[in-house]
Amino acid sequence: MPAAARAGKSREDVDAALAEDAAHTRALGASLVRAHTFNFPRVSCDRLARNPEALADMDSWVRALGADLVGVGMVSPWPANQTAAYTARYLPDDLGAWAACTAALVERYDGDGVGDMPGLVAPIRYWEVDNETDLKNTNVARGAERTYDPATFCTPGEYAIVLTTAAAAIRAASPDARVLALGLYRPHAAAGQAYAEAVLAYPGVVESFDILSLHTYHDDDGERLAGGVRALAALSPGKPIWVTETSVSGAVGEEEQGRRVASVAAWAAMAGAERLFWHSLADPPRRGGRRVGVGDFGTHSLLQAVEGRAPVEKPAGAVFRHLAEQLAAHDLAGARPDGVGAARLVDGSLLLFAGTRVADAGGLSLRTGEAVLPGGLATSPAWLHASPSLDAP
Repeated sequence: MPAAARAGKSREDVDAALAEDAAHTRALGASLVRAHTFNFPRVSCDRLARNPEALADMDSWVRALGADLVGVGMVSPWPANQTAAYTARYLPDDLGAWAACTAALVERYDGDGVGDMPGLVAPIRYWEVDNETDLKNTNVARGAERTYDPATFCTPGEYAIVLTTAAAAIRAASPDARVLALGLYRPHAAAGQAYAEAVLAYPGVVESFDILSLHTYHDDDGERLAGGVRALAALSPGKPIWVTETSVSGAVGEEEQGRRVASVAAWAAMAGAERLFWHSLADPPRRGGRRVGVGDFGTHSLLQAVEGRAPVEKPAGAVFRHLAEQLAAHDLAGARPDGVGAARLVDGSLLLFAGTRVADAGGLSLRTGEAVLPGGLATSPAWLHASPSLDAP
């Protein structure tokens, strides 16, 4: 739920909207949902100190996840991403208060029976420490009269302190929790990689987290995303990598956007990413032929919101759903390039994301869900069944 959509709504309305979003998320076949402390639920520690009632939004979000959707919570000292609009100094003055706030959030949702949220059905086991810190270090802050100074604002050393402090608090509250770090905005670029390398060089940082998080937004097939994954993997060998934000603009055309859902997933997996999160669920509705509230991500989503009716599935949503159905039985991890425009899975199945290919053992169109007969010609995006000669042993 975008923060703007929360304004003026009663708790009952918020719960109903989140339940509807969760239902659409399940229908698409997604299994993980990520929170955001600037978007929703807005539970940065700075905001909670000023408005403890903000915690009710987090409760609503966790309730909507139910027992089947896996939540990735976020902890931030300030509202991400527009931190400099709230503070001139990224590093909290009171690190003890930052640790206590983090621990309290984790404790509320860890499911250990001590101080849990009333009615908690399933615990939150994944916690990401802030978001796009390399962007905070280098870009102009929206709504702020000052610009970020790389020498003084959200430096690698400051984020290292925020990360290690939060990670210790998270594990003290919930020993089996897993910590995500960085949420890097520019993993594909030298500036982002240099920032990450500097953070990782600080004592205790590598040991403090479990999963490296990165983002990428490019209207290509996913090659730059893959480059970012590989670069970050080289900086932190052995750490799992999750792409916690990515999407492709609908400006490339809705059918092409749908094809690129498959291509982005394939490139991410071939580069070594373990998970991929699509940003976001639904484009804003149209009024009189014009989109309402279009921002930077006004056409990136999987569904099209329609006022007064259920959202309509875009081609991107159809491809996402059909691909998710296949991945329920096939693991994309470890996929390798197979010629041009295809990723070969370990079990011999093939994800075709560009061009055409003869489906020796048959398959299905990821756009329509229709079967491709054995020996038939499959057009991307498509899933091809493993040929007997390629079956895994």
